Amino acid sequence: MSSVAPVVSVLIASDRVHGSLPDCLSSLERQQRAPAFEVVIASSSPPGPDAGFSFPREWIRAETRNPATRRNLAAARARGSVLAFIDDDAQAETDWLEAGVQALETAELVGGPDVAPSEAPYLERISDLLLATRRIGSGIPAHERAAAGGPVRSPHDIALCNMFVRRDAFAALEGLDESLGYVGEDTDFVHRALALGLRVRLDPAVRVRHRRRAFPARYLAQRWRYRVKTGRLFVERPGLYSGRRIAAFLSAGFLATAGTVAFGLPFLAPAALLYALATWTLSFPIWRRDPVLFPAIPFAFALHHLTYFAGLLAGIARGLLAVAAR
Repeated sequence: MSSVAPVVSVLIASDRVHGSLPDCLSSLERQQRAPAFEVVIASSSPPGPDAGFSFPREWIRAETRNPATRRNLAAARARGSVLAFIDDDAQAETDWLEAGVQALETAELVGGPDVAPSEAPYLERISDLLLATRRIGSGIPAHERAAAGGPVRSPHDIALCNMFVRRDAFAALEGLDESLGYVGEDTDFVHRALALGLRVRLDPAVRVRHRRRAFPARYLAQRWRYRVKTGRLFVERPGLYSGRRIAAFLSAGFLATAGTVAFGLPFLAPAALLYALATWTLSFPIWRRDPVLFPAIPFAFALHHLTYFAGLLAGIARGLLAVAAR
């Protein structure tokens, strides 16, 4: 390991050390104008040979799959004054490190866009369209193609697949909450940062390319887990998620269900047509550059929204049961 302390420590909690991790590391090797950096990998099995990478690399054994635990272990070993988080199935743009460090000149915590690679398979591009469409997609600006930069006001606007934080700020927040397990640990981290008065920003220049789960099975399974956890935390940790957004989404779902039950086909047919037109219109900035996505859009969004709706309800029910049992 180099005796010169790095400016940045890139931290990776990895499940795919022999899968996508080598591509992630290769993207770090291609960084231009980057400050001195190291890479710390926390995983259950060691990564392969360093393949001639020029940066120092350290591996920490972490048998648990809890991503918060793995990232905290990596942060404890890090030597840089800046901690940069990236997922092992993401690839950094060539100016990622340079842009992230510059962004921290006016903030303590910075996130950036994570969009699918342009050469992604068709089913992954469908998933990306669902996440990236404004207003009716994921609702997370970091997933959008043209995310507006500026101060972050909602804790779920950025994610740990692409985040820079000053080391002293990470220490002040006492790291990630390991009790949350998979899903929600990044939202909680940003929530606590905002509550502490730290400056949190979304910077469009800090970009990574992030693989998506293939639609429909793997994507919907992931979204189900996410929304169940969102529903639970909405009840168990008030203020972590926007009550207004969740209420609006659930209200739309209940109204659609009630209209279908009460009026049947006379309601469902025109409603389905309007729904299809809305999904095509709002996702136009994406599919106009990838027109083969067009036929699948209404059906994909219907499954996406049904999964979100059912997952939130299931999660809220679990949260209420957990609170009642205390």
